[in-house]
Amino acid sequence: MTARLLLANALELVIGVGVAALLRAPLGTAYLVGLAVVGIVSATLALMHVSFGWTGLALLAAASLVLTWRVLPRRWTAGRISAWGVAGLAALVALLVHAWPTFAAKPLDDYDGWAIWGMKAKALTLLGWADPSLFAAKAATPAHLDYPLLLPSLEAVASRAMGGFDPRLIHLQFLLFAVAGIAALHGLLWDRVQPWLLWPFLVALAAAPAVSGQLLTAYADVPLALFVAAGLLAAARWIDDAEPRPLALATLFFAAACLTKNEGLVFVVAAYAGLLLATRRVKPVLLSALAVELVLLPWQLWLAVHHIRSDTVISLDSLDLGHPGIGPSALGQLLDRAFSLHEWPLLLPLFLVAVVAAAGSRLATFAAAWAVVSLLGLAGVYVVSELEWSNYLAFSGDRVIDSVLVGAAALTPLLGAEAISRIARP
Repeated sequence: MTARLLLANALELVIGVGVAALLRAPLGTAYLVGLAVVGIVSATLALMHVSFGWTGLALLAAASLVLTWRVLPRRWTAGRISAWGVAGLAALVALLVHAWPTFAAKPLDDYDGWAIWGMKAKALTLLGWADPSLFAAKAATPAHLDYPLLLPSLEAVASRAMGGFDPRLIHLQFLLFAVAGIAALHGLLWDRVQPWLLWPFLVALAAAPAVSGQLLTAYADVPLALFVAAGLLAAARWIDDAEPRPLALATLFFAAACLTKNEGLVFVVAAYAGLLLATRRVKPVLLSALAVELVLLPWQLWLAVHHIRSDTVISLDSLDLGHPGIGPSALGQLLDRAFSLHEWPLLLPLFLVAVVAAAGSRLATFAAAWAVVSLLGLAGVYVVSELEWSNYLAFSGDRVIDSVLVGAAALTPLLGAEAISRIARP
């Protein structure tokens, strides 16, 4: 079963190679790109009574090979090899080898992992599609029917590859998600950040207790954070380069983030706000936002048709609900979790130092605006929610903050490189 899971992920990597070649994206992004593409396609087809498995993977992989054959010889070059790179890669491999047995053996015993994400993944595996008799049933309302289906769809693809939903081995798909995410961050940073600055941050992020601990729960928060972080770095590349392909790559990751969890909208809107402030390029940003909306539209229409509303998204329906006045308290508790030395040691403080060091640059404007709007947006989720806010925040606050921390950690070496280059200028 493990071999079949690895083969399915290899096909997703191949799919990502072709899309990355089309977008002229760094090769390191290919695996996460493949997960994004397969997740978006399979989640959308699940709404149309179409099951996505080996056939779909093979067709997309074949198309990808054609794109790769046409583009690869002209576009990609090998990254530079350094002692920092060798040491950093060795550390990441050691972390992976150490984690693999645990991820392969852990039971699916965290509540949301089996009651929400796992339930939907197993249903998609068995039923082949998002059957409204389950996915829109009032009896299933506690399973958060409003949550998008990208992650359960990827789990279902993995389960079909394994021959059935395995509540233990499915954790390996989440570990492989981390591999794809770290590779994407490296691919988007290696040519712009010195190795001595890049590799310690990648290892620190991969080794952060919250990353492995939350991946083991089989929740959607760390996968969401990796999509957000990759999208931020792609958007940051576009800030200094008006060429449209980096923004197209960011758009793909942002669309995947929005289809992973409702809170993805908060981070994506914050990113677009930051891009507008940093670049003043209104038209391409609006076109990117429109593309994300088009990807989301089938899911939004499905929710509307089946009369499913969300209590985690700020909308006109939610403005008269919730808990007015608790915003500062919610924000304070979120910040308390973000500065946790036990879960995210020093990642946010280093980000803040890097923003100050690069102050005045467009990159620093983008990063600061994104972080501020993201935190305010997350606090707003608790303000408008119909759920009892303190209990809701107590159970979810340490997870919804993931995207802020991972995104900040991804931007920190880029901000550091910007600050160093400004100091070095005559």
